[in-house]
Amino acid sequence: MRFPRIPFLRRNAVVDTEFTPAEEVTQEPETPRTLGTFGGVFTPSFLTIIGVIMYLRFSWIVAKAGLIQTLMIVGIANVITFITALSVASIGSNERMETGGAYFMISRVLGLQAGGSIGVPLYLSQALSISLYVIGFAESLHAIVPTLSVTSIALVTLVVLTMLSLVGAAFMVKVQYVILVVVLLSLVSIFAGFDVAFAHLEPDYGDGASFWNVFAIFFPAVTGILAGVSMSGDLKTPGRSITRGTLLAVGAGFLIYLAVPAMLAFSVPRGELPASTALRDAARWPLFVTIGVIGATLSSAIGTLLAAPRTLQALAKDRIVPRPFSAGVGSRNEPLPALALSVAMAFVAILLGDLNVVAGILTMFFLTTYGVLNFAAGIETAVGNPSFRPSIKIPWPINMVGALGCFAVMFLINPLFTAIALAIVATLFLFLTARNRDVRGGIWEGFWLSLLFRTSENLQNARTGTGTGKNWRPLVQVFASEPHAHSELLHTAAALTGSSGVLAIYQLVDRKRRDEPAPEIADLIEGKNVYFKRIVTDDFQEGVVVASQAEGFAAGSSNTVMMGLPSNAWNDRANVRMLTHLCDLEKNIILFHKGHREWRAFRGPIHVWWGGRENNVRLMLVLAHILSTSQTDQEFVIRLSSIVTSLEDRDSALEQLQQTSADLRITAETNVYVNEESGDPLSIIAAESKDAALILMGMARPEEGSERGFLSRLRDTAEELESAMFVFNNLPDIRYE
Repeated sequence: MRFPRIPFLRRNAVVDTEFTPAEEVTQEPETPRTLGTFGGVFTPSFLTIIGVIMYLRFSWIVAKAGLIQTLMIVGIANVITFITALSVASIGSNERMETGGAYFMISRVLGLQAGGSIGVPLYLSQALSISLYVIGFAESLHAIVPTLSVTSIALVTLVVLTMLSLVGAAFMVKVQYVILVVVLLSLVSIFAGFDVAFAHLEPDYGDGASFWNVFAIFFPAVTGILAGVSMSGDLKTPGRSITRGTLLAVGAGFLIYLAVPAMLAFSVPRGELPASTALRDAARWPLFVTIGVIGATLSSAIGTLLAAPRTLQALAKDRIVPRPFSAGVGSRNEPLPALALSVAMAFVAILLGDLNVVAGILTMFFLTTYGVLNFAAGIETAVGNPSFRPSIKIPWPINMVGALGCFAVMFLINPLFTAIALAIVATLFLFLTARNRDVRGGIWEGFWLSLLFRTSENLQNARTGTGTGKNWRPLVQVFASEPHAHSELLHTAAALTGSSGVLAIYQLVDRKRRDEPAPEIADLIEGKNVYFKRIVTDDFQEGVVVASQAEGFAAGSSNTVMMGLPSNAWNDRANVRMLTHLCDLEKNIILFHKGHREWRAFRGPIHVWWGGRENNVRLMLVLAHILSTSQTDQEFVIRLSSIVTSLEDRDSALEQLQQTSADLRITAETNVYVNEESGDPLSIIAAESKDAALILMGMARPEEGSERGFLSRLRDTAEELESAMFVFNNLPDIRYE
């Protein structure tokens, strides 16, 4: 056989040297990247972790849960956070990070639908976090100046911080350096006040509190890892900085959260623990703690004021939310429209909520985001795409444990709120899917390929089309030079495969036609599991034989070849030789004859004629059953018939037809016609099937030496009939039961 030369380079070109000049490439202006690991990731993450919950609520947590269960809460929360940090490090060290932080990671791994469905709740949680930290600052200042109301202080603080954030991210990071020093001094004061005077080890919940309620109040304390991630668009080396800065912040925060509850449990009377000032009062130098809590809450508020607008800006750039929020101002592309909306949401939250309520809501949103981040990293690793080459490699089961842990904790905290949160995510996903959002950047192509490879491996020793046929499915190949000219053939093949099989349409063309545009599948036919491929060959028959054995489905190969009944006798020799080779390849063969009417629109039965080969009739009945139920507007009656030459054989033949139909669990009308005069049975078939929509007849195996008569006899038979399928079952061991 001659194989065509495939021009993998353009004609008349030895080496591909063409390129697009830089001035012709249009891109959005890139935001200048000025922040490093310490200032851009570690500082905002650490200051958000060591923030309002530690200073104002940790003593209350110890009072309720006792030291032992508080350490359990810290341990569970930090395990989830640490695994999430590893997932963030894994994705961040593989992607070229742009603005958007966690949203950017999820959307580029799982696609825009998943990214948008998580990104919107993530943004809402970040916007609400602004109010959380501002309220925390207001509470700490209110303890010093009781004449000022918490709400008034919070609103004024929000306005001032908003004005400071207009200066830009670089300035805000410099402010955080000063706050970091203050926070470290407050920690020194806290640990210097350690005194073993009490031992509050056991819980004392009361007031309807429980372990998981307290966990929900604490968890926002460890969500600071996203503060640094959200600055991805401003980092000079985001992949390296996010990995190092996030892991260092998580580790440092974990050590501090182990030490602080021990100090409180042993140093403060239990009756004083519920007060928000308990940690300050127990410190060696309370003024440092007061300054520290003010600094930490302000720093956390600054971090979320920087993060939330950038997440919204990234969502708008991907057209998940209205496009105006993608606008930036100045050389640093500061997201002012997104900042305005974020401040407005925080303003409303300050007026409506208190610290505990806001913290509980944030926990659900953050756990949802963390769970999906872990899932994204796990599936990216499990799929095994060669493009996934992170500097930090994490075994995918660890990522999945983190994801399951997040969702399990959500249900333990509040099943109703968990269901609401997941319903919001699912609704957003369906909405974005309905808008036909592109899944660019998603992992799903790699996921389905990985699943296909795993399926192929499992099918290697249990190939479809072998054994008893219990799991037999029609895996049909259709060959045609002009697919558009064989519409009835293609629609019949699609009806055969339906949703339970696979239809592969092959257009065979010679080298002169290889540059012609290939037809789209949608232009040929609509259906499930339908695929199209063009084969370049100088010999149609050899192309069919080669393609039929080279192409396959999973570990098995297609089990049925279907084509139109050749109408011209001039090439019968080559066609019969082709059919013989297909039989040698253990392919079922279907030759389709198009009648004068479209059989699928005709209100008649599907007539199956049995000529004696049991294997043929079993396959024909299964095919008839599939065809009879493939139409949405009608279900065809199946009529199973045979012809005998004597009246004595009629009853046994009828019994055999009925038994075959019963064995296959296919309902069919059964008839046996007697041809006592030994006339041409074709006249009986034509007369009894004149009202049939489609006729199925068995055919013998084509053999070498039958080139002259085999196809001509089939054509003579077809001329007397309407639409017909000639079927040869080449898998005698399959009983299709």
